[in-house]
Amino acid sequence: MWVLIIGVAILALEVAVGSFYLLWYGLGLIVSGAVGWALGSEEWIMQGVIGLGIGLVLMIAFRKRLAEKMLGKKIRDEFLLEEGEGVIKDGGLVEFRGTTWRYDKEKSDEFEINERVIVRPTKTNRVFVKKIA
Repeated sequence: MWVLIIGVAILALEVAVGSFYLLWYGLGLIVSGAVGWALGSEEWIMQGVIGLGIGLVLMIAFRKRLAEKMLGKKIRDEFLLEEGEGVIKDGGLVEFRGTTWRYDKEKSDEFEINERVIVRPTKTNRVFVKKIA
């Protein structure tokens, strides 16, 4: 029963957050908790593990498709493969497409906070920025 209640609470939290991650775990816990409750099982730890497993499978299978359908646009996982515009933040960070990144720059470039810059594609955990011409 507790797993079912926790699943419902996680689903309610998903409504507030809107990340599409908690949805799957909440559904998995609800299914697992409901089945365990219907069978009269007291094994809440096993129900929780099974529910989280169900949630992981559901997330891998459906997250991207549901997000695309609800948001009405194609979701791209490789968003750092294209050049774009970002904003310099304090502490050697640049905000780019909703995330802050550490950046590398040319030695001659100096940036001010809130300055708009070009962010180039990268394959590391840092991005390369240059001044807007």
